[in-house]
Amino acid sequence: MKREHAPKLISLLVASLLSSAVMAQTTPIGTSAKELGLTDYHHFKIYPHLEKALRAQKQNDEQTALKEFRHIHQQVPDNVALTLYLAEAYRHFGHDDEARQALNEQLKQHPQDSRLKQQLAAIPRKTTPVTNVEQLLAQQKACDAAPTVECRSETGQNALTLKQLKIARAQLDDAALARTGEGLALENGVLQRAIFEKNWAMADDIFDRKSDRKTLDAAEQKQWFNVLLAGQLDARLKTLQAEDLFTGAEDQLAWAGNLATNGETAKLQRYLAEHQPKFKSAEQEQSWLYLMSRSGNQQQMLKQYQPQFAANQRYVAGTAFPAALKTKDYASAQQILNNVPADEMLAERYALSTATGNTAESVKISRQMYQHTPRNLALLDQLSWQLMQNGQSREAGRVLLARYPFGGASQQTEKMMLRLAGLLQRYPDLATPTQMASLSTPLPTATLRQLQSQLPGVSTDCESTRHLLGDMSANYDADAWNRLGECYRSDLPGVALYALQQAEMRQPNTYQHRAVAYQAFAVEDYATAIMAWKRVPVAAMSDADVMAAANTAQAASDNTARNSWVDEVQRRGLDNSESWLWLHAQRYLPTQPELALADFNRAIETQPTVRALSSRAALYRELNRTPEAIADLQQALLIEPNNSATQAALGYALWSHGDYVQSRDALEKAHVASPDDPQLIRQLMYVNERLGNIPQTQLYARQVVDEINAAADVTPLTPPQNQERFNVRRLHEDIGRRWTFNFDSSIGLRSGARSASSTQTGGAAPGQSYRSYGQFEAEYRIGRNMLVNGDMLSVYSRLFADTGDSSVVLPVKNPMLGTGLRWKPLHDYTLFFAIEEQFALDHHHGETDTMLRASASFLNSGKFSDEWHPNGRGWFAQNLYLDAAQYVRQDNQAWTADYRASWHQKVAKNQTIEPYAHVQVNGFRDDHTEGNQLGGIGVRWNIWTGQSQYNAWPHKVSLGLEYQRTFKAINQDGGDRNNAFLTVGVHW
Repeated sequence: MKREHAPKLISLLVASLLSSAVMAQTTPIGTSAKELGLTDYHHFKIYPHLEKALRAQKQNDEQTALKEFRHIHQQVPDNVALTLYLAEAYRHFGHDDEARQALNEQLKQHPQDSRLKQQLAAIPRKTTPVTNVEQLLAQQKACDAAPTVECRSETGQNALTLKQLKIARAQLDDAALARTGEGLALENGVLQRAIFEKNWAMADDIFDRKSDRKTLDAAEQKQWFNVLLAGQLDARLKTLQAEDLFTGAEDQLAWAGNLATNGETAKLQRYLAEHQPKFKSAEQEQSWLYLMSRSGNQQQMLKQYQPQFAANQRYVAGTAFPAALKTKDYASAQQILNNVPADEMLAERYALSTATGNTAESVKISRQMYQHTPRNLALLDQLSWQLMQNGQSREAGRVLLARYPFGGASQQTEKMMLRLAGLLQRYPDLATPTQMASLSTPLPTATLRQLQSQLPGVSTDCESTRHLLGDMSANYDADAWNRLGECYRSDLPGVALYALQQAEMRQPNTYQHRAVAYQAFAVEDYATAIMAWKRVPVAAMSDADVMAAANTAQAASDNTARNSWVDEVQRRGLDNSESWLWLHAQRYLPTQPELALADFNRAIETQPTVRALSSRAALYRELNRTPEAIADLQQALLIEPNNSATQAALGYALWSHGDYVQSRDALEKAHVASPDDPQLIRQLMYVNERLGNIPQTQLYARQVVDEINAAADVTPLTPPQNQERFNVRRLHEDIGRRWTFNFDSSIGLRSGARSASSTQTGGAAPGQSYRSYGQFEAEYRIGRNMLVNGDMLSVYSRLFADTGDSSVVLPVKNPMLGTGLRWKPLHDYTLFFAIEEQFALDHHHGETDTMLRASASFLNSGKFSDEWHPNGRGWFAQNLYLDAAQYVRQDNQAWTADYRASWHQKVAKNQTIEPYAHVQVNGFRDDHTEGNQLGGIGVRWNIWTGQSQYNAWPHKVSLGLEYQRTFKAINQDGGDRNNAFLTVGVHW
């Protein structure tokens, strides 16, 4: 490598190293002669030392590096680049003071060298904390001895911190500081501190310095002006204005405003008199005119003042006019108005016309003012009033109608509505049909709609009233609610009651209480009605009121109140009417029916009303005098043929009397008038069931089920409702059933077993015991009410067999076929009579015979039945079964009596496990009598199936296991006394 390239390579290496050092220079200096600013001779002489110094610095060899750099600096002491290398080495090894000294000495030689300044600025300054004035004075003294920008700035900032404003200001006298950023920052700090301490003179001085430098911006100039005002430096301000500062209209307004604020009235007068600013807007000039009003000599000043803007000419006139009007100088006032255009200052012209009593002029100006601003309701108020005062009330009404619905502030609109109402009352033909329709269109607020409802032609129209007040706002008053109640009374009486109650809340007087009482009674809200009547003093009641209150108390079951008002009617001598006698009878019910009957008889003698006849009929029914009750109800229907309540009562009475056909006719008539009465629907279901009308029974049953299901969608059903739904479903299923199939079997599990007789209606054979037996029966219902009222007639055929005396398990011996007619004569009891022809299917065993049979079941109804119970987790059941048969040809008799008690435990929604126990007595007699007495305990698994929306479970399957014990055998072989049986039962 050539020697001349070495410096360049070293320069690149040094630059690379220095660029990564913590305190590296921003731009590498380089090590060539040109870059170092050396002659080739000097470069040749110092280069080995420079190379050695840089290598030592890289290796952190402080002694060698500093020795070599000092040697180089001594060789060329005025070279800036080598001084920078030396300073950098000092800083690298932590000698900032030596670096600063070297740089400062070189700066004396080269004061404008930016590299030196940059390197010097990069050296962190060591500052000594200044916390008191003594330290501050010492710092100032040191800085005065060796002034630099840094020490001046630092001293000034410390002075500001210690609130030594004069010391801080003194630092700004250093010209070198004033041109720097530190100087500007200190200057701004001194300025703000001066303003804070209200040192207005110093603040003025700082602003003046800025102004001299031409660095004062608009905001600072505004602040300067405010400082002069705050310091009341009037002389200084005048001087600056003479120098063309602060001469704008804004500044002059501000100065004058400051004088007014300070209460310097004399100075303000002089200033206003001596100055005439050139205003930029009418608003500025208005501010100047306002200051004149604060000067205490406004009137005089206004005379000498010529407004610059036309808009302010009116202000000047408007200011002078009230003074003239106040002093009743009407001529001067008129002259002032003549100086402005005729279409201006209309309010003042109106005031002058009313002051002078010129009504025609008042109307003219009012119309002119209203035409200028037709949406101003105050002007409409003024115009309509002046028209009325001038004898032009009809015209006033037309003006108001033309402006309707006004649309202004609520209070003003209400005033116009009241005025319009008075004019319409005076002139009913004033409004056209179109305008009347507009008057009925609801306005946005409740108060306005209430006023609309009071307008003539609207208040008497219920359709309009309901349209206006139908939102039922809580802001309506009692009168409005009363009007609304009257309009709802005919078709929505419940809503009418609500409206009257709202009126009562707002105006709780006798009239309102009475209105609520009558309306509540009309909608059968007797509790509300009786409360309203109790609020009315008896002395304020008319005779009709007292009777109405007594009737209300009767309906509300308030016997004490009823008796009190009944006695009041008697004290008034009105105790000979049907109404009073009827009410008087109520006090004897139910404990003294004979006295009540006497009152009813007198009431009917006085006047045979429907109420009296119906009440006596109800009492007759309680006394079991049903024919007389029916007669009274029939007489009541002659008076009111379409009275549905009487028709219903007659239907119930005829039902009790057993006249089901006429009962149904009466109930159906009542049902037409009251199709939603649930009790009527139920009674029609029952009466049609008694009459055997299957379609109608099922129709009404479905309606009852639908009603209960609808209630279940709202709230869970109560146990009675749930039970009723099941009972109606059972009725719906049972009355529609024609065919019934039954299978019943008992299989003995031991060879010597003898089973108990079947306790099923139509069982295999009463009084007979075998190891096993089985029967299948098919029954067809012919109809109801066939022989007597309430009966049911069926035909049936059955196949049955047993095990006889054989040892077989299944009942396949002695098969018999029986066909017969079964009659259930009583509707409400389980009693059957049957005649049956029996045929032996095995001619070697058994004989053809005719059987007459009677069977009955007791104690097995209602909550003790074996029917499914929809409520609860289980139920107790019992049954007393009696069965007797006469075999005609053989002249044999057989009988069975069985009592069973059991518990049905639900295990699923349609299944029960039924543990039971029973005792049984059987007998059979041909030429001698045989029989046995036994008891058994067992358990059955019952399964119900086939339920639908309207039908209860139609099918039932039972599987059981029973242990039997024969207690006594009479004239027969008892077999094994302890036996077990498998039982099967199917009802389909």
